[in-house]
Amino acid sequence: MKIKNLLLVFLIPIQIFAQSDSTFESISKGYKWKNAPFYARVSPFGIYTGSGKYADRIPQYVEIGKTFNLIDAGIAAGRYNLRPDSTFFLEGKINMDLGNLGIFANETTVGVGKLFDGNKSLMLELTYNVMAQVSKHWSFGITTGFYDFSNETFGANYTFFAFQTRYGLQRTDEGGLAAIARRRPKNMKAKPKKKNVKIR
Repeated sequence: MKIKNLLLVFLIPIQIFAQSDSTFESISKGYKWKNAPFYARVSPFGIYTGSGKYADRIPQYVEIGKTFNLIDAGIAAGRYNLRPDSTFFLEGKINMDLGNLGIFANETTVGVGKLFDGNKSLMLELTYNVMAQVSKHWSFGITTGFYDFSNETFGANYTFFAFQTRYGLQRTDEGGLAAIARRRPKNMKAKPKKKNVKIR
């Protein structure tokens, strides 16, 4: 029994390594800039928590980029609030798919950018998205997360909730490892083949 246990200790890591290596190869095939499809995200409405006028608490942005299997990498342009003064920002963003359940997808987003206010503040983002993939190209969902603005003399953190829509090829139920597009068979069960029965 001890010899069998020792064999299992050595064989299981080898098998796991072989599977992870093949998985890495399948993932790396989707990380080519030339073949990656474009996507777009829009957040027409969001709101910061806490008190204040609504004009000071509503962010908006438009994002475009490319999809690399599990990852959407793009650039967002928007405004920090609805005030008439300079609140424009540019931000590089990475959205990563964490898991799928039916039509629903769970994502996390990290971003770094610049707020073009008078102080030229650094902008950092950490958010979580729950998206519903309702068609071949369209997703709708809710975003919640944090914006952090800072410079040499100023620093502020804001929690917000927002509505988001995405246009682009959808991911598979496995999260996009097998293919970039989300494809679902029309008939889940294959029809049994008819057998030719010879009557004697």
